[in-house]
Amino acid sequence: MSRRLGYGTFNQQLIDTRMRIGFFTSIVTDGRPTSGYELANEAIVAALRTLGHVVSVIGVRLQRQQPSEGVATIAIANLENAHATRLQKALWLVQSVQHGLPVGATKLRAVIQISIEDIVASQGPFDAIVLNSWQMAAAFPSLKKQPFAYISHNVEHVTARENSTNSDSAFQRFLYRREARLLRDIEEDLCKRAAWVWTLSQDDLTEQMEGQDNCSVLPLVVPVPALEERSVAKSYDIGMIGTWTWQANTPGLDWFLEEVLPLLPDDFTIGIAGSVPERVKTALSRVEFLGRVEDANAFLAQTRVIALVSRGGTGIQLKTIEAFQMGLACVATSSSLRGVDVLPANAARADDPEDFARSLVQLVKASRAGTLERVDGASFADQQLSALMESLNEGLTVVGAGRRTD
Repeated sequence: MSRRLGYGTFNQQLIDTRMRIGFFTSIVTDGRPTSGYELANEAIVAALRTLGHVVSVIGVRLQRQQPSEGVATIAIANLENAHATRLQKALWLVQSVQHGLPVGATKLRAVIQISIEDIVASQGPFDAIVLNSWQMAAAFPSLKKQPFAYISHNVEHVTARENSTNSDSAFQRFLYRREARLLRDIEEDLCKRAAWVWTLSQDDLTEQMEGQDNCSVLPLVVPVPALEERSVAKSYDIGMIGTWTWQANTPGLDWFLEEVLPLLPDDFTIGIAGSVPERVKTALSRVEFLGRVEDANAFLAQTRVIALVSRGGTGIQLKTIEAFQMGLACVATSSSLRGVDVLPANAARADDPEDFARSLVQLVKASRAGTLERVDGASFADQQLSALMESLNEGLTVVGAGRRTD
């Protein structure tokens, strides 16, 4: 694994035969991830390369992305959601209805103007196809014609259903319910057809593959500063970071501000990084809303205790993984701990507002007093990395059972 990722040491075990892998994904990797999805993709692709495989990452490049370093990346189109006009978004919605597809798959079909079959033929032959999340497979079903592995980042139809419940807009609720129905069929088909299925948490594996044995969990590791880089002054007693305007994250923010915050001492300093709904900013004076921070890990290191407040969704919370790898003290809900089997010594689980606030107070006071135990996150990272390698190796052995040899 690349040393720049700060993964610690790993006793590398290479598989018997190097494989040529076609990694089909909606967004390609470029070594500069800015979202949780991209972080996960970077970690998985890096692990595949460490195992000795030749990986071709094939998908769409966002306009902000640069050509990747060290990975064969085939960007077959460019896309930037943030710059799409209302007319373009409306057109994607109309086309999604026409094709009976979720909007995400419709966008891919709209921007990718060349044949996927031609891409496979020109870049292959591949010993294994990996379909990273559902979008490319839904947009281009021919990718499922040969044995493939499927990486389920989330149980998407469950997330869409939860978003429909949490939305304040009747039209958005209708759209989310439609997406949930379509995604359920797509995910069930992928899990049924795949030679191997990886999920990012045990809960998701149980949800999608109960009773099946051609599946495993992919624990993740992410880039973090080295332990010695964390010895910085603390600017906040409690810190939170995320894209709080995203429908799946908003319930956690509201829960913390409405039910946990009133239970905390008035002298606690609280910093919340990431975009938040405007209604929240004007309502609370005791919280500092920082917006998007340039260096997320630097913000985390300046915080005594991290509050991890997810209240639903599927997949994993990469901010949890980052915090644990940095050895930072955390209080987390059960939903925030998906994909984590063992809590570090300086972390607590709490789902009740009173318990959550009580745990925060205990850890903050210990930090102020200098008695809070420092945890070396490298051991956590090593455990995650070893399990990631083992899971990838297990699945690829099945998918590539009939592969060609060089």
